[in-house]
Amino acid sequence: MKVLSLLTFIIAATSITVDAAPIKKGGITIALEKSQTPSYFSWKQNLKIHQNRAVRKFAVNIKNAYQLGLLKEDPTSILAQADEPVFKTNSTGAASNTTSAASNTGGVGTDPLSDEGNDIGYHGPIKIGGQTFNVIFDTGSSNLWVPSQNCASPACQNHTPFDQTKSDTFKADNTPFSIQYGTGSVSGIGATDTVNIAGLEAKGVTFGLTTTESQDFTNSPFDGILGMAFDQLNTQGAKTPFSEMVQQKVVKDAVVGFVLGRQKDASPSQVTIGGVDQTKFTGTLSFNKLVNNKGFWEIALDDASVNAKAIGFTSKTAIIDTGTTLMIVPPADATQIHNQIPGAVSQQGQFFVPCNTNATVALKFGGTSFKINPKDLARDPIGQQNLCVSGISGGVIGGPDQWLVGDTFIKNVYAAFDSKQLAVGFAPLKN
Repeated sequence: MKVLSLLTFIIAATSITVDAAPIKKGGITIALEKSQTPSYFSWKQNLKIHQNRAVRKFAVNIKNAYQLGLLKEDPTSILAQADEPVFKTNSTGAASNTTSAASNTGGVGTDPLSDEGNDIGYHGPIKIGGQTFNVIFDTGSSNLWVPSQNCASPACQNHTPFDQTKSDTFKADNTPFSIQYGTGSVSGIGATDTVNIAGLEAKGVTFGLTTTESQDFTNSPFDGILGMAFDQLNTQGAKTPFSEMVQQKVVKDAVVGFVLGRQKDASPSQVTIGGVDQTKFTGTLSFNKLVNNKGFWEIALDDASVNAKAIGFTSKTAIIDTGTTLMIVPPADATQIHNQIPGAVSQQGQFFVPCNTNATVALKFGGTSFKINPKDLARDPIGQQNLCVSGISGGVIGGPDQWLVGDTFIKNVYAAFDSKQLAVGFAPLKN
């Protein structure tokens, strides 16, 4: 693998335009305008944002790995680096707020999701107290929050605030909460209200009303975040909205299914609550049991391969996280993968692949290999030697055998999260 010198690059911000794409929902096709969010950041800044988001999100994992002796580097320095701002912007462009009708039949609901920029994240509409908000559907966290009317932060001013006077079911508990996400953070007070996701409704759901939000959320196309991991990760000590739906028997099954689209080919994205959409995948779902009860969707990873050649990984685990853009794997593992990709290069721990690569990386779960489209392996062009940032990044999110598997992989499968069976299932997508 060659080494590329990047020290003389001139960083220039680029703009991203996302076209409208049809979203199939319950047999009906809906024309959905995807977020037209400009990128104010260079590829270097985008990469750091993605990596920092993951590091801060899994800070507890990193600290635990250090205490157990699995991580040699002091996590204080790792987390401090992830707190460093990577940009400053005074842009005040208003964020979009996409809403749509949702199908709901027999405890199963489906909603379209919008794709932010170059598959940075996926968000869609929910209702809290009858009011509609755009939220990230995030299987790597467990809190639901949206802006309050009392939030004076610029990020809040750019988004839809919750108006408690418009809800007869709203109750404030005024318990403070705070959360750190990547390069962003929020804080505020707790409350409860009725939450509707994809037409399915749960009562008395705990959520957060932000009173402060960091500038990182100012230009985001979403109002808040909907955490879909397990209750023990909820910083408010409450059940997640989906957990409430399961307990209140609102859903048919304790399952959430995802299809995450690709901006490069305008493929649609959707979330299904209470079941799966069998029209979106072929064959049957192959489920993998969780390896622990820490609150993440973490499963065993058998191995990885490049162009059908097995690398020989053993004893690896993978956190499956719809709220993380990249795959972030231990640096030694990332090096082994990229060593097998023709034309791949590295510099200071970062990895790059030819923008026109046809290399196929695959991950094996439960004895079945699932391929990653080369389109997802090559992300932002760096402007030299036809190289793009790799969708697989080297980084630490826990022990030396723990991978964070984000949208680089999830875009290539139908992913189902079963909170009753404590398992994650994958199946090939239909063409």
